[in-house]
Amino acid sequence: MIVARQRGRGRKIARSLNNGPVVIKSATSTYPSPYIQHDMAFIPTAWGLCALVWKQDETAPDALSSGFIETPENALLCRILTPGLPPHDLRQLILKQHPDCREVMGDREGNFHPEVVPAWFPELARFLRAYYTNAVCGGVGCDFSNTWNMWKQRLDWSTLSPFQQAVLNVTATIPRGQRLTYGEVARKIGKPRASRAVGAALGANPWPVLIPCHRVIGANGSMTGFSAPGGIEVKRRMLEMEQSSRLF
Repeated sequence: MIVARQRGRGRKIARSLNNGPVVIKSATSTYPSPYIQHDMAFIPTAWGLCALVWKQDETAPDALSSGFIETPENALLCRILTPGLPPHDLRQLILKQHPDCREVMGDREGNFHPEVVPAWFPELARFLRAYYTNAVCGGVGCDFSNTWNMWKQRLDWSTLSPFQQAVLNVTATIPRGQRLTYGEVARKIGKPRASRAVGAALGANPWPVLIPCHRVIGANGSMTGFSAPGGIEVKRRMLEMEQSSRLF
């Protein structure tokens, strides 16, 4: 079986799960220098396709290597896209932000060769599949609110302001089955009058589910401010699912 990483302009990287790496180049591929490569992969879940986007950590040694078959050992997670869009729309949404983003191809079950995805990828993929089947249980790695200090080192914070980072750091530690209001998050970051700005920061959350912005609600318990596909109805569905199971 072949898995491939494909760039939007005709470049593909393939690896055989049985026979090692197979590389397919396009003569038209060029890279500006310096250049940070972004990659994406789709993960099938019970609610539809999720997508992950990552990049090589430019602060790491050899991050700007011109080679393109090496394992992305220092990759940072840029974005999680939650279910709700068909594959074509999901792909176009990513390419609009990262026009040269390559696609890493797995098999039909969403399994990927370990050399073309980051080391943290399988753990996050398993979590997302389990979350959307409501099968997450109290095992190691199931509740990222308990391992946030580890996960936040794997994220690309470069596009977020200090205020956004503070909001997301607080939100990341909200356990399943619990909720905070926008005002409570604002008070926790020392900005008690900034509840509206908290809402805006959560609306731009690059890592939904991992950072559970759906667990932040209005002061009167209202379901507001969810920008993922499906909007408020999906937010309500996620909260109801979590509340009914309380598995972690």
